Amino acid sequence: MTPQEITARTREAERQMARLFSSERPFSAHLTKWEDPLLPDKYDFNCFFCSGQPQAEEIAAALRYQKETGAAFLKLESDAPLQNSFGLEQSVTLTMALTAPCDGWNRNPFVTFGRPTLAEAEALEVRHYGPVYGEDFTRRNIRRMFQKLNYHGAYLDGVLAGMCYTFESGGCVCLDGLLTDEACRGQGVATTLLRQLAGQSKDKLFFLHADADDTPRQMYEKLGFCTVDTLYEYLCPDLALLCPPGFSED
Repeated sequence: MTPQEITARTREAERQMARLFSSERPFSAHLTKWEDPLLPDKYDFNCFFCSGQPQAEEIAAALRYQKETGAAFLKLESDAPLQNSFGLEQSVTLTMALTAPCDGWNRNPFVTFGRPTLAEAEALEVRHYGPVYGEDFTRRNIRRMFQKLNYHGAYLDGVLAGMCYTFESGGCVCLDGLLTDEACRGQGVATTLLRQLAGQSKDKLFFLHADADDTPRQMYEKLGFCTVDTLYEYLCPDLALLCPPGFSED
């Protein structure tokens, strides 16, 4: 399989996963709008996807739309960096596919596996993300995700120590949301869970996502994951603070 074929397959799997939560529609010449009506305050499934380089007038229209619909944020996504970020903060997410056998990975033999209950998953998410995003949003988010995706738990002494979710489409398995309880870190929980799921997906294209600047990316590279695609994200979490140079809302 060529790198271009791998990228095409992972992108299509990602689109299919997004469609579980969000609908898409053309917005302007270079923008497509994705919206999740049941969780409208989540950045990931309520964004504008950029095809090519959007013009200032298109970004102004997107900003007006967000304000008119009561959204507090503006997010753009693109497969290529924008020449003009319009005052939005840029981040980079990597798609990384497993290209080496996982049999030699270290694992914790005391870790057991199972699907967590919603209560277990919610408690772990709230402990980790509640202080950052607020408990209300964190609970609504995990309840929405738990309905649609396959969640996998790693247990130590019968207690949920880590988890993630997967989505399978077109011979691809996408893993995301990998999280280890703070009290259980440094015990190989995440690697053991990754090894379990990668081993179950040997005949499929197994991939995950990583922030370009975060430490987990280095761990994934050591395990044999290679970058096959890059997503450029542009975000303003508070529209009251957004005054992009180069265009006007009027």
